[in-house]
Amino acid sequence: MQFFEHISLLKSAYTTCTKPACERWQLTQMEFDVLMFLANNPQFDTAAEIVKLRKLTKSNVSVALKQLAARDLLEPYYQDGNRKTLHLRLLPASAPILEDGRAAQDRFGAILFCGFSSSDLAQFQSMMERISGNVRQFMQEV
Repeated sequence: MQFFEHISLLKSAYTTCTKPACERWQLTQMEFDVLMFLANNPQFDTAAEIVKLRKLTKSNVSVALKQLAARDLLEPYYQDGNRKTLHLRLLPASAPILEDGRAAQDRFGAILFCGFSSSDLAQFQSMMERISGNVRQFMQEV
């Protein structure tokens, strides 16, 4: 199996694991992904960071953010009088969705790493860090 086939398979499995939560809460996959990104990465709380780090299109993120704000699941705000950067804050109404989302992500992780020993997991983590380091180095050189 080729590298990109592995990525496609992982994405399909993730979507399958998160689909019940999306359906339960009447969210698109993009809305779900944005909510979970904000919950799992509170240090990255702007639309630009979501687009950059998740490699999503600006228009799709923008639409998702508008829908989530309309449902009172998150709110945009300006921080410390800085009117240039719009930050995003999850609202209490998102809590049960995030709980379901984390359970779906945990299930996905359990599926991925079923039968892995702690040594296997450590080795996998080490290899992924090396691969990421190689890619970062390459991207700096380009």
